[in-house]
Amino acid sequence: MAATGMTTMEVRKINRHNIYTFIYEQKTTSKQAIVEALHLSLSTVTQNLKMLEEEGLICRSGYYESTGGRKAQTIEIVRDAQITLGIDILKDRVHLTAVDLYGEVTAKISRELPFSADDGYYRSLGTLAEDLIRENDLDPKRLLGAGIAIQGIITADGTAVSYGQILNHTGLKLSDLSRHIPCKSLLFHDSKAAARAELWGRKNLVNAIVLLLNQNMGGALILNRQIFDGLSMHGGLIEHMCIDPDGPDCYCGKKGCLETYCSADSLKKAAGSSLDQFFRNVRRGDVKSCQIWNEYLEKLAYALRNLLILLDSEVIVSGLLASYMTQDDFDRLETLVAELSPFPIPEHILLPGQHGPLAPAIGSALFFVERWLSQV
Repeated sequence: MAATGMTTMEVRKINRHNIYTFIYEQKTTSKQAIVEALHLSLSTVTQNLKMLEEEGLICRSGYYESTGGRKAQTIEIVRDAQITLGIDILKDRVHLTAVDLYGEVTAKISRELPFSADDGYYRSLGTLAEDLIRENDLDPKRLLGAGIAIQGIITADGTAVSYGQILNHTGLKLSDLSRHIPCKSLLFHDSKAAARAELWGRKNLVNAIVLLLNQNMGGALILNRQIFDGLSMHGGLIEHMCIDPDGPDCYCGKKGCLETYCSADSLKKAAGSSLDQFFRNVRRGDVKSCQIWNEYLEKLAYALRNLLILLDSEVIVSGLLASYMTQDDFDRLETLVAELSPFPIPEHILLPGQHGPLAPAIGSALFFVERWLSQV
């Protein structure tokens, strides 16, 4: 103890954390494997396993095949020992998810709910959260918290919206929005929450441009496995890149932002139909629909060409529209980017998002999971 400068209590905390983390990462392991991997005594491991099991954090799930002696018990974490809620608020809809300690969605609800910054809306949001908990038999005592993804620039401490034109909610406070949600909450920018979800599922991802192609477009940058906020929390919001100064009016008050060309709403407006109908028309070769879709992809490729000059990285295409895109669409978009780029680009630089329209809800929930795992 004297050599390390750590107290006995600190050493115990480190051992506990390392043992739990090893079990978590291995998914299934044994007592002897923990002893050998962490170079701890059998008595230390045994004591910690007993404590973790009593706390409901791990379980003995079976036995390994015998190799001649006594069968070793298999040890796993209890995946739902802690649950996190993720909420994504849109103009006319809300997505809610429950996520376990491995980041898997265990329950979800999507409902039409037009946004309004008043107590009626806040109550409805709280009721949906309660419904998700009740209908899926989630234990409220196990809730780590609720991450709330919303369109708008969020303060660094996650407690307010500092800029919110889409929902007309600049100045909205977390304390109001979450007053009926049955656990502690934090706010997150929706596209940055989507980026967190991608980081979670792609352990080798280092740098990336994330496109969130929802009703309104969003973007985020991942640099060295960190989500880039910038000086004023609007770093990476590529939807407001101007690609035509004489283009359509954007909700931000400027003209020709990428949002006005590449959001799902802009595509629906150009098509004059629902997205379901539009993509059915595209897949059956309707000339007008195919022309609209090609023009959409060309605008998106133009923006990506410029972004890839600045950040030579992979591009993740997530959100509502990504769920409609086929591999042919991704190949076509990549070809257009390559034709516009002054430099060769690697093949398969475009990656489909892993969670579709649920990405912001899942990503906002994962914040609490990551924090808990770092402290267990």
